[in-house]
Amino acid sequence: MRRPDTSRPLDLSGRVVLVTGGAGDIGSAVAAQAARLGATVVIADNGTSVTGVGEDPGRAVRVAERLAAEYGSVVGHHCDLTDADQVDELFEDMLSEHGAVDAVVAAAATVRVRPVWELTPDDWRTVFDSQASHTYLVAAAACRRWRQAAAPRSGSPRSLVTLTAATGLVGRPDLGVAHSASKGAIVGMTLELAHEMYPYGVSVNAVAEANVRGRVATHVGAQLSCGDSAFDASSPDHVGTLAAYLASGDAPFVTGQVFRVVGGLIGRYRGWEVTRSLDHGGFRTIDELRPGIRRLFDAYPQDHAGRP
Repeated sequence: MRRPDTSRPLDLSGRVVLVTGGAGDIGSAVAAQAARLGATVVIADNGTSVTGVGEDPGRAVRVAERLAAEYGSVVGHHCDLTDADQVDELFEDMLSEHGAVDAVVAAAATVRVRPVWELTPDDWRTVFDSQASHTYLVAAAACRRWRQAAAPRSGSPRSLVTLTAATGLVGRPDLGVAHSASKGAIVGMTLELAHEMYPYGVSVNAVAEANVRGRVATHVGAQLSCGDSAFDASSPDHVGTLAAYLASGDAPFVTGQVFRVVGGLIGRYRGWEVTRSLDHGGFRTIDELRPGIRRLFDAYPQDHAGRP
């Protein structure tokens, strides 16, 4: 495996990076970081509102032009990222125009915040398609091509970075079941793809963001830092920096990981763990199970005298 020279600044010159949802707050932060380091960046976006309503075909191009003026090579493509044919066409266009797709950061998402008793099937499909289904479509399109042109792991690595959230791992009461389910699906997809694509030189990781200022936070009424201090804890740049690094190929040994970003704090999830177990052996009746379940939670049943 190639050993990176960490004594020199990271240089992504010659690397082609696709950022889906690149016109959004986090996506544009990823694009800015990658372009600033010399990568050729393509942002793809369907231009919908935060709830997936409407369509602005020129949004991706406008954001790309703004980023290019400040950071480097950024181009925009309007694309319905929930349409398999359009996603496939996007990859073919990138290969034709740039000759490669070295990394993909899947950052597109919409939200519809409703409790399950108010959530409609259309709400579910819109949120799940924009998050989990879009991630599947761009991952599949990239991985098919990377597998066909596989480089050994000592070569220039390909990278897939997905965007998830703590809601998909531990849940929270204010973002809705569709958001939590789709973010959880993205985590499962990421871990599976890390196994499937390891032999082909592809690293696959997820970034779970939280408390990021932008249109989603505004939509749900999140209370965030105002950004007027020396350190802006709610800036999307924190997520953008980590996602851009994971897409850089500088650490190809890092794969199958879920990172947590909250302001300036970066953590690594250890995944689901079995913390305590019951093993009585053989068939267990319900009456045998009742006190056992309580013991798992240190909630021991007591007798009439108050003794456990």
